[in-house]
Amino acid sequence: MIVLFTTRVKSLYPKFTMAERKVADYLIMNGDEIEDVTSHELARRLDVGQSTVMRFSKKMGYSMFGEMIADIKSSGDLSTEIQNGDGLFTVMSKVEVKYHELLKSVTRSNREEDLGSAANLVDAADTIICYGCMESGLLASHLCWSLVGLGKSAFCDADIIQTKRRLRMLDSTKDLVIVVSKSGDKSEPVGVAKAAVAEGIPVLAICDASDNPLSRLATSSLRVIEIADRSTPMTSMGVDAGVMLMIDTLVASVYQQDRKKYAAAYRGGIVAAFSERRE
Repeated sequence: MIVLFTTRVKSLYPKFTMAERKVADYLIMNGDEIEDVTSHELARRLDVGQSTVMRFSKKMGYSMFGEMIADIKSSGDLSTEIQNGDGLFTVMSKVEVKYHELLKSVTRSNREEDLGSAANLVDAADTIICYGCMESGLLASHLCWSLVGLGKSAFCDADIIQTKRRLRMLDSTKDLVIVVSKSGDKSEPVGVAKAAVAEGIPVLAICDASDNPLSRLATSSLRVIEIADRSTPMTSMGVDAGVMLMIDTLVASVYQQDRKKYAAAYRGGIVAAFSERRE
């Protein structure tokens, strides 16, 4: 079975119920020989409720049970585990495969209506605060400057106290808070989301596809894939790329709302000023 699926299962394992762990264990052990099994049939084999099987596939980031089975069947032998004797080109090839599969998982975890909802929130907002903690702070900063490039009034503070002060100045009828958190359960980003909700300000979350405190607080969510295993530098490679995919997709989706308006803003902005080729 594809290593990414197994790693994803292990990452989410603490969040599964005992019945869901039976489903996880079965798929890990038998994924290579999985057939066109239905959710009803799998539930019967494992002596669990069909709702358990469906809930498991949702937690794994799939919109439908059939998508998960098709993904497992089509994965083939795509192991990305880097061995001691691997040459550097082999290492690069395995990292490439892992990136490809993780980005594909992120794409499959998001629906067009979710992208539309997120783009509408950003398009309608006058002022936008972007927040992320630690590594996610760098991603939030990238999102902020991408929105500035579109002509939006966007701000990003690394300090959580300053962020909360700034969001108290927002207008709940026309402003927005975007919180980037790969796991969706860290106290700082969840705290920012709670503060925004208390002020009546809409929250757009970019966070893990599994059920988590941040996604439950958010007005709208874009889903990424977090891999909690940090035992080696290789285990979580590609996670940030998945977040970047969703950030760039969000910016492109906002641009699609009014291409003429945003094209004019982009050409007249600081990004164009520094990148314009002059004869």
